[in-house]
Amino acid sequence: MGEQLEEKIQKGYAVFGKAYEIMLRNDLHDRNSIDHQFLKEMILLTSDSYQLLYHDYPKRYDMKEHELYDFAQGLKAGTEQETVQKVVEYTSGIAKNYAIPNEEMIFGGTEKEILIRGTDWCADMARVAAVLLDCLDIPSRVVHLVNYETAYNGHVVIEAFYEEKYGVADPIYGYCFYNNKPLDAYELMNNSLHFAGKDEDYRGLYKGIAINEYNPILKINNYSISRINEYYRKLLSVQHNGMWIMGEDGETGR
Repeated sequence: MGEQLEEKIQKGYAVFGKAYEIMLRNDLHDRNSIDHQFLKEMILLTSDSYQLLYHDYPKRYDMKEHELYDFAQGLKAGTEQETVQKVVEYTSGIAKNYAIPNEEMIFGGTEKEILIRGTDWCADMARVAAVLLDCLDIPSRVVHLVNYETAYNGHVVIEAFYEEKYGVADPIYGYCFYNNKPLDAYELMNNSLHFAGKDEDYRGLYKGIAINEYNPILKINNYSISRINEYYRKLLSVQHNGMWIMGEDGETGR
């Protein structure tokens, strides 16, 4: 039974299909960084992988020596739900006030480096939010999203474990999904009613979901930084109107 389940688990760059695989392999983070490691290890969320991803309690890490531990304590609120909300409101505030040209942006680095320079890049800010919550004894992990129906339409959020359950929170938009209890990514993927008040484009991001754990105190984590690459330079400089324009879908790019 275990071996059969393992065969059904989809993992790595290709979990969202060929076109998104090409996009993810061209991710602008350093190829050796923790950020690419996430893309290599993420597990596609399906009915088959649900048991693997949600069965056990998450690991808790001793974050007291992490360089953001003391800072994070200032974000603690009265309840765990309020703390999660406060953290993502803090990170989203940074993102909303960030206005650096693409050519001047730096990607990756340690969570402290990301906070110091600021960013509106969802993958970097998701890692920051996850670490801040880990420092507050709320285990968190990274959640990758794509809309299969629209090209280049991806996002990164987190799942925080509190009140005995995972709940999605968005460090860029400041959303904390909660309805009498935390709402996890699987629930969001399967029930559009949880997106009341949010636009259709945002709701569409939860059509494809992959999850990866993050151990922020692992000594081998690589926090190399990078600059924009040619793939993303083109992607961010032209109108693609939701279409693949660089041949990712097997057709000639326009």
